[in-house]
Formats: sequence, structure tokens, C-alpha cells
Amino acid sequence: MPKKILLMDAFSTIHVGNGALLENTMLLCKKAYGDDCNISIISTDTKTNEIKYDKNILYEYIFKYKRGSKKTYKILWFLKSTFFMISHIVNYYTFKLPLEKIAYTKEQKRTLKAMDEADICISLVGEAMNHTTYQSLPFWLFSYWLTITKGKKFILFPQSVGPFKRKWEEKIIFMALKDAKLLIGRDKPSYEKLIEIGFNKNQIMFVPDVAIQQQRGNADIHYYFKNREKKVIGITISNPPTKELGKEVDFIKEIVPQINRLNNEKYKILIMPSNYLVDKISDDYKLCLDLKEVLKENFEVSILNNRAYFPDEYSALLAQLELFISTRMHVSILATTMYTPTIAINTQHKIRGYMKNIHMEHFCLDYEELNTIYKLVDEMIVNRVEIVNKLKQENLNLKKEHNKMIEVLKNIVE
Repeated sequence: MPKKILLMDAFSTIHVGNGALLENTMLLCKKAYGDDCNISIISTDTKTNEIKYDKNILYEYIFKYKRGSKKTYKILWFLKSTFFMISHIVNYYTFKLPLEKIAYTKEQKRTLKAMDEADICISLVGEAMNHTTYQSLPFWLFSYWLTITKGKKFILFPQSVGPFKRKWEEKIIFMALKDAKLLIGRDKPSYEKLIEIGFNKNQIMFVPDVAIQQQRGNADIHYYFKNREKKVIGITISNPPTKELGKEVDFIKEIVPQINRLNNEKYKILIMPSNYLVDKISDDYKLCLDLKEVLKENFEVSILNNRAYFPDEYSALLAQLELFISTRMHVSILATTMYTPTIAINTQHKIRGYMKNIHMEHFCLDYEELNTIYKLVDEMIVNRVEIVNKLKQENLNLKKEHNKMIEVLKNIVE
């Protein structure tokens, strides 16, 4: 009988990184459990995920929250969510009712029923466990705890774990996940943090991010330009996570002088936002538009259209670049998976973790090092063949780790 797989914590698939997480988690599940396994998805944004996936397999997140809401809504949401959690904890120790019996809405009831009926529950969120996510951490963990207490096989797919600033964060992670079947750190520091928290070594693995499995789609990078002769350099920037960086930064101010040193007769620039909104302009896209305005003084420059780009099409564009400069982690992963030399700006610790996985940390820059971008670009141009060959070998090595994970996933249900 086909296994019922419930994927938890999917974000909007029109954010290229989130789309890559979801698409390739599904791919790996099918490799482990067969093409006929039944996959359902709990999403924090079912509306945009319906653009790509059948709405009948999409379920609302049980702690649904409206971003940008007023203070009164936030207080009521918190009280309601807390009472919901307490009710389920009491139920676990007393009545043992089916999960869907304790629900506020029809959507919540439907999601809880899906949890109850699943054979395997998998969190694919990628990053829910560090000191910057402490406010949402109890809610993520409670969802996982619910599935575990119902006897479901819970798996945390490749994830960044840590760093933490508060001891209670590590304690509740262990309490909620001590009976999980498998917890996977997507870089060595995350794997070591899981050991430090107290999990059994037989319960954890190091496996790189699922996005390295991404398949290339179809796209013509020169579609965005009049001149088809020049080589294309891709750039994406995003609003910096000032809380994590601990400072205000201005990527445009720092990056543009470095790019302007390139030969504009040989190179043109494609600006590649990776985060989109339906019928609106995302903050990433606005920032990239500002970058375009500055760069067009010296270069032939274009920007991707303001529409959804799914990972296969985006990867096809990345594969045709001479090189790529990025502040976003998953599009950096997609670029290196397409063997495109990539400079990753380390706005978050997880980016350096990935670049270390592929032994390319030399091309991972902290904010204080942005004045070396031109030097690294020049190095990439000179040594491009060598770098491409190294990326091909490193990608093969990482996929071997995925093969090990697939075997472990198979054994979990046997």
C-alpha cells in the first residue's frame, strides 16, 4: 500500500528558495518511498502554492497567522493558540481523542485529520531553529510533537540548527523531538549542535540541503537583452537581516563600485530577484530595481520580470551565467548545482555553512569583505574552467550523502 507522506512547514513556492525546498523534498520522498506514495503539504501560504500544486493536497498551517496585523489581533491569536496547545496536551494525557476533535476552524480540522492519517510526517522548513526564530519556535515544535505523540514517524529534513542565545530554546527542542525518527543537519555545525542538544547519534545525520537535487528547466538568458554576444553576470540582492548581522548595511552602495570595475564591452548584467508576490512587488524586487537604476549608467542591464519563477526555470537561467553574486542562500545553492561560479554574501550563518560543504568558502564574503568582490570576480573569470570542474565534483560528493539518506528513509518504514 502506498505510504502517506505529510510535508509540514512549506512556505510560498513563488519564493524560489522555498520552491526548491518543497520541490526537491518531494523528489527525495519519491526516491525513498516510490513514485506512488501519496504526498500532502501543510503550507503557510496555500494561495500561492495552488499556482503549482493541486489544492486538494494542500492544507493550512494549524497556527495560521496574518502578517502585518494589528496588536489586538496578535494578542488574540497568541491567547487562542496557547489555549489550543494546552487543550491538546491535556487530551494527550487524558482523553486521547482524535486530533481533529480539538479544532477551531474547518481548515484546522482538515489539517489535523491529515496529521492523524499520515504514515510519515516531514518538516521541510529548512530553518526554524535558531535564536532569531525564538518567537515562532514553540509553535513549530508543538506541531512536530503532535505528530510524534500520535505515533507518526517524524523526520526533520536537512535543516540549519543554531546558533542559540537562550538555554530554553535547546531544552524545548529536545523535549519536543526526543522521540523523532530522524533529525538532519544540513551543515556540520548544525549536526554538531544536534549532538550538543542531547540527541542520540543514531537519531541524527549530516545531509546537505535538498536543493542540490534541482533539475534544470528551459529558459533563454539572452531573451532579456538586445545584445546576445556579451557574457552575462547575474546578481541578486535582498534586504539584509540587520538583526542577525547586528548592523545596518547597504548592499547597493557596497556592491556597485565593485561591479563598475568590470569591462562593460564584454559583460552585461541580469538582476535576478528570487522572492515574488502575487500582483504586488516584493521588497527583494524593489531593492533589485534600485540596483538596476544605478548599474544601467555603465552596463547593459536587465531584470527578471515581476512574476513567479519556479526553481527549474530559474536554474536554467543560472546555468547560462558567467558567474553569479548572491545574498540569498538557496539561489546560491541552485547556481553551484548548475556549476556556475558563485560569490555568496554571508548575510546569515547558513550561507557559509553551505559554501563550506562544497569547499568554496573562499568565495563566501562577510559584509566587511565586500570590497573584494572585484578581485574574486576576476579570479573566477581567469580560473572558470577549474572552478566549474570542482563544482561538478563537489556536487557529486554531496549527492552521495543524499543517497545515504534515502537508504535510511527506506529503513524507517520497513
